[in-house]
Amino acid sequence: MTRAITYSLTLFIGMFHLGQTMAQNPMKFENNEEIVQNQYNGGSFSTLEGYVPSMSVTQDGNTAYFSSSDQQKPLYGLFSKKEVVHEIYRAERINGKWTNITKLEVCPKYASAKHPTISDDGKRLFFASNMKGSYGKYDIYVADIKPDGSLGVSKNLGPKVNTKEDELYPNLYNGTLLFFASEGRDGYGGLDLYATQVAHNSLTPSVNLGSHINSSRDDYAIQLDIEQGLSYVVSNRGENHTIEQVTIAYRSKPVEDTMVAYNDEDLDKALRTETTYEYTSTSFED
Repeated sequence: MTRAITYSLTLFIGMFHLGQTMAQNPMKFENNEEIVQNQYNGGSFSTLEGYVPSMSVTQDGNTAYFSSSDQQKPLYGLFSKKEVVHEIYRAERINGKWTNITKLEVCPKYASAKHPTISDDGKRLFFASNMKGSYGKYDIYVADIKPDGSLGVSKNLGPKVNTKEDELYPNLYNGTLLFFASEGRDGYGGLDLYATQVAHNSLTPSVNLGSHINSSRDDYAIQLDIEQGLSYVVSNRGENHTIEQVTIAYRSKPVEDTMVAYNDEDLDKALRTETTYEYTSTSFED
């Protein structure tokens, strides 16, 4: 799938990833505050992967998770070229400044992990990774965050969520409703937005959020405003595939300059479904 190269939006959407950390190595940056603040200020756009979500911050505002990428030479292949590898970091806010930036080893070396987002209670982290054992390209994983800040085993969410293609941009709403983007199912084109209800060790089959929310282009992320009956979708459905925020009304009166979806059954089903399926045993342990 061709990703858009021209972008036109800066948007903060809190996105939440649960990842595992078996080892945590403090990283030294020339300017910690500048690096973290750039992540905090909002999502960004990359010619390599399209929309890049902003970092995910705990409710007390003192811990943040974000991903960054660099070029690394593969372990094997004498003449192999460097490849882009995505890694997840944690930062702490101390005395008003971001510091203690730590790389989280949520997957094996040379594999990628990105799009971290933290649960409301600060006890779980979801993320996307292409580590060995995934069902396809990038899968959604989850890991518990221990009281000391270290992470437990990275658990693959299994075939109810993941496919042989990409699953990206996990985002938890209201504690249990996990939104994510997938291109591995029959949808409306490109990345479509799906939802599943997740409990501590179980989840429901994924539900496509429907044609009112998804488009023939790539739909990356969604944020709900239940009180107003609105959803805010990040998508490259703009002219010339530009990425933009689209406001969509559902179960609500029409709102000026929005697309309207009355009684959206797909989204309503996702909001009401109870969890039944357990995660798989696929995991990463160093």
